Amino acid sequence: MPKNTTHTPGFLRKHYQKLMAAFYDPFMRSLEKVLTGHRSELLQKTSGRVLEVGAGTGVNFPLYPKDVEVFAIEPSLPMYKRALKVAADYPNVHVFNIGIESVNNHPDLPEKFDFVTSMLVLCTIPDTQQAARIYREVLKPGGKLLVLEHIHSTGKFYGKVQTIINPLWQPLADGCNLTRRQDWILKNAGFKPVSEKYFSLGTDWYEAIMI
Repeated sequence: MPKNTTHTPGFLRKHYQKLMAAFYDPFMRSLEKVLTGHRSELLQKTSGRVLEVGAGTGVNFPLYPKDVEVFAIEPSLPMYKRALKVAADYPNVHVFNIGIESVNNHPDLPEKFDFVTSMLVLCTIPDTQQAARIYREVLKPGGKLLVLEHIHSTGKFYGKVQTIINPLWQPLADGCNLTRRQDWILKNAGFKPVSEKYFSLGTDWYEAIMI
């Protein structure tokens, strides 16, 4: 899910973010018919306080249990504004216009969370090692990370195609990187899967509960 404009020239970022926010949901509609089931399966396991990283347009908000308190962060202002409108229907959801790097210093966020959700976001965060470290820092002892991310395809042909088109895709898709292995990134950061599965929807996907 696009979350930054690192690869977009500065003078175009504001307007480009508006376009991304406007067209993101229609662009994702067909894919979300499948992904919603994966999202719901994970999010229904949450309890207590949840940090949602990369709220996007708020697609996760209806899927949380009603007694869960969700603190959702989104650095793109146009995306944040759309998420804020969705959150108006869910009193248990609070939305903040910040990135992951600001979580530890925000006065209105809890210091620790029972769950962190990372869904379609690690592909665009510039410093994934920093992000994984912060995920770890803000989780309570025994807290869990819920992951749903597309990853670099393991198929030789499709993986090669992704590698070739990635330099063009990143600026067009607001920084989305097709060649990252988010599963490796999180495991190298010390997270261990309690459960995990890989599946294919064109590209490869990774779904996991990690501690």
